[in-house]
Amino acid sequence: MTLVDFVEQLVKTAQRVFGALAWGGVLAVSAMAWPTASSAQSGAGAAATTTPTDTTRAAVSRDPLRGASATLSALGSQARGQQDAFERNHRLGLRFYNGGADASCEVPLGRICYWNNNGDVPPPAERADAKIEREQLLELLARAQAADAKDDWVSGMRVRYAVEGGSPALAIEAARACAGTEWWCHALRGLALHNANQHGASGQAFERALATMPEAQRCAWTDLTMWLDPLMHEGYRGVNCADRGRRNERILRLAQPLWMLPGNDIANEFYARRTMSRVHSLGRIPYDLQWGDDLLESQIRYGWPTSWSVQNGGVADPRPPQVIGHEPTPSYDFMPVPAAIDRPVGAANDSWDPRRKKARMRYSTRYGAGFGNLPHQIARFRRGGDTTLVAGGYRLMRELEMGRAPYTAGFTLDRLDGTAPVQVLKDSAGANGALLAPITQPMLGSIEVLAPVGKRAARARTTVEPLPREARLSDYLLLQRGDPSPTPSLERNAAQAYGSLEIEGGTQIGIYWEMYRPATPSAPLQVSLRATRQGASFMQKLGASIGLSKALTPVSIRYNDNGRPDGGAGRSLTLNFPNVPAGDYQLTLVVSGVAGTDSTTQTIKVRPGR
Repeated sequence: MTLVDFVEQLVKTAQRVFGALAWGGVLAVSAMAWPTASSAQSGAGAAATTTPTDTTRAAVSRDPLRGASATLSALGSQARGQQDAFERNHRLGLRFYNGGADASCEVPLGRICYWNNNGDVPPPAERADAKIEREQLLELLARAQAADAKDDWVSGMRVRYAVEGGSPALAIEAARACAGTEWWCHALRGLALHNANQHGASGQAFERALATMPEAQRCAWTDLTMWLDPLMHEGYRGVNCADRGRRNERILRLAQPLWMLPGNDIANEFYARRTMSRVHSLGRIPYDLQWGDDLLESQIRYGWPTSWSVQNGGVADPRPPQVIGHEPTPSYDFMPVPAAIDRPVGAANDSWDPRRKKARMRYSTRYGAGFGNLPHQIARFRRGGDTTLVAGGYRLMRELEMGRAPYTAGFTLDRLDGTAPVQVLKDSAGANGALLAPITQPMLGSIEVLAPVGKRAARARTTVEPLPREARLSDYLLLQRGDPSPTPSLERNAAQAYGSLEIEGGTQIGIYWEMYRPATPSAPLQVSLRATRQGASFMQKLGASIGLSKALTPVSIRYNDNGRPDGGAGRSLTLNFPNVPAGDYQLTLVVSGVAGTDSTTQTIKVRPGR
């Protein structure tokens, strides 16, 4: 969320009374760079804003996207005047906002201040007359575009107000009608298609825009510095602009919220922010500030505002009302830590923190109104040669609030080295299960679930290593129930995978594993399954050692395995996990015989039983 002062004269009065403009940590404004109200419609300049001079006015007049006044159509000139009048009226009629009073300035950016508005009260609804006036402006822009489809300013504004008015189809229509500067028309199409969640087509449009724009501008538009951790800035800036493509591709791939979707929506979002910011630089916006680097950085990092309001401290507060721009919520920081960017195959789920407080960027996906951390389990099973079949299990816990089915589940594994990823998708997926995908080398895996009805998404990302070729025991996969058949298989049991390593005490679960060594009645293998509590106190350990308590080892099973009649590798059993104290328990499977002992272990988190 960002805000600016409403009336410059009152700001100057407040400065004389209070000095610096940083009341309550909400607003940080540079007094040296505060523009007059009349200067707001000037400028597409990239420098810090000051009151416009003849020099800045000349720079503005040379902006090719604005068009030359001598060549504008009559409707184009009329549209420019009506756009300016609309924004003046829009700003003067903004409703007051009662939320965010306790917000502190998270990121000061020149004349404005940003704070995370995810927990704020929703902004007030827009006035009905503002909606009517926007529709009237759109009608005029449509006629102006029909009169001169080469007018870049008209095309940009028509797309802007169609997006702002919640008309994605109209935005696409306006972008496709653009016949002006080639790169600009492609960028507007990318923006409109991204707004409509057409990720693949949007990405293609932005690729064409980048390919046809001037080289210096392409270098500026592809600069990801604003999204990167400051620790990466020096190294990133040291890469030649022409050579930055592969690195950008890796960064944006890692930042992509859901790999199951076509294209890359977060890359599209980055370029959509570039495009919308360029449109905003061409005319008046509710802040009524001349365009500058602070506004650009705010919108590149956190998105452009989709709602507006004003706020003051009450009748006794001498401060002027302040304009507040409300970015879409909920929004998340999808950027990974620098180590994951340098070495993607090696990243773990905690390499991402979507709720990071000190966020370099935030993004609110249009296909999901919420984004959660997906409870999951990874289990690996040997197949022929060097191939490992990986089970990516997931479980939709109540806390995720995913809403009702159907769900779409995806399991994607990628090396991020230019080779094709491995992907498995399942429509009409259940609330838990496992997807199976083969790998032959270490890869970064992403297990994802999207709920189109509930408009929520969840994911888990972690590196997956293949099992060694000589492995004699697989990992185990938790099931909702054991497979009682004499020939259990991974493929049959994947659909009823428990999906997580987090269970409730007093739960009956199943377990599936595979053994890649012979077992016969004459040479059986000894199998044991044991759960041991982690972090137990000395007294608890003492009680368990003399048989007074089973809380430390709530599960202990041992039996001889004589092999399957068909010689198959799959095994399964049902496990009654008692109602034990909540905490972490190490569940270890051990298989031993004449040729030696093999084991596999995972940590089970037990929640309090119902």
